Amino acid sequence: MTQVTTTVHVQGGSAALTTALSTLESPVPAACLAPELPGERDLEALSDELLDAEIGDVLAGVLAEVQRQLPALSGAGRLVFLLPAAAALGRPHATAAGAVAGGVLSMARTLAIELARDGITVNTLLYADGAETAVAHQVSALLAAEGEDITGQEIYVTAGSGLGRLRP
Repeated sequence: MTQVTTTVHVQGGSAALTTALSTLESPVPAACLAPELPGERDLEALSDELLDAEIGDVLAGVLAEVQRQLPALSGAGRLVFLLPAAAALGRPHATAAGAVAGGVLSMARTLAIELARDGITVNTLLYADGAETAVAHQVSALLAAEGEDITGQEIYVTAGSGLGRLRP
């Protein structure tokens, strides 16, 4: 029996990340979403307008993309969020990026619970720059048939760069 595979929908992310994920195939419908995080900015510079645009609009866009992907994923799909680990773990001048990363992490946990009834797994990979190949391997493992019971996880693919840092 021949196993049917589909290409993986990838939205966002750096060129290196997109390239690493471009050859992935999946036995089930799958989407990888890498939200565009706000750039570095001093906390004092975050006006109400910037907070709305750099945090609110980005999170609304992520949710809208999830809603667009749901019909194709229903039944046995995989949804993987991809976030730079540095944004989730915190760094100077990145309050808005940290807020978006935290929002996506929380959204992913909630979606994992909510979408389990539809057979959709939801996981988040937090990665370091330079770990794109390892990210592709980890995504491939999540998309494999054996990954059907892995959901609601935050997986750090950082080649040890996050060792010793407290997780939020």
